[in-house]
Amino acid sequence: MQKDLKTAIIGIGGVGGYIGAKLTQHKQDVTLFARDKNLDAIKQNGLKIIDNKDEFIVHPKMNEEALFDVVFITSKSYDFKSVCKSIKDYVKDDTLIIPLANGVNHKDELKNYLDKGIICDGCIYIISNLKEYGVIEKKADTFYLQFGTETKGTEDRLKKLQDILNQSGLKSKYSKTIKYDCWKKYLFISSFASLTSHFKKPMGYVVEEQRELLEAVLLEIQSVANSLNIPISDEDIQKTIKQAQSIPYDSKTSMQIDFENEHKTELESLCGYIVKEANRLGVDAKNMEKIYTKLSGV
Repeated sequence: MQKDLKTAIIGIGGVGGYIGAKLTQHKQDVTLFARDKNLDAIKQNGLKIIDNKDEFIVHPKMNEEALFDVVFITSKSYDFKSVCKSIKDYVKDDTLIIPLANGVNHKDELKNYLDKGIICDGCIYIISNLKEYGVIEKKADTFYLQFGTETKGTEDRLKKLQDILNQSGLKSKYSKTIKYDCWKKYLFISSFASLTSHFKKPMGYVVEEQRELLEAVLLEIQSVANSLNIPISDEDIQKTIKQAQSIPYDSKTSMQIDFENEHKTELESLCGYIVKEANRLGVDAKNMEKIYTKLSGV
């Protein structure tokens, strides 16, 4: 088993906690970075994972200073500035930095805060959350992680990372079409996060009662993507709708829940980005613009 990539996980919530725990369980060289009560709980009791019917506890390395080969940033995008400030001393010129927040413009954002490292693109499919401090609950069997970059000279290490993750029970793929892969996920996340938050209704309502508007919003996202040379197709749109139809009617998006709880949201990444790019590119996104305007005033 390969163990020669020193890895850091920044942000120990549902995503980062699960990845970090599986890597720790399989004795990989990984350090987890958490804060406040979550950090205290993990130091005292370990990190507990509830994975459907399986449970396990690991005792990972926490907040240890080092120079890392790989850094997964699993915090929300609105925390990127503070996260980068906290890790910049741990990043080398060739450190692979892989953000896994929802969105498609993280590479550009992170470049504003980091002057070292190779910033990659990444996306993840997982249903998990921080149940309580030091406890991660993963629901369903879904786990799929993709990552990649156009930067030359990184392919061998990205393939090695892919092998390490897969050997640790984390289904992963180094992708040469990572931007397209991220946009396919974004097509789903952006449309449903925006519409469920706008109507204050679950995903089933959007699919069944607001189908025309849903299709219009998906076409606007597609238009922005195509203008950026990302080949989102009509078939991708139909797959997105079909995927939503397979999800329980009362399912809510995380952004909708954040609005309901008056928490900070990913509105800028999931809705505002499309509106601003559409304006810059001369693309029509009037429906997303109306939704963004309304949600911005909430």
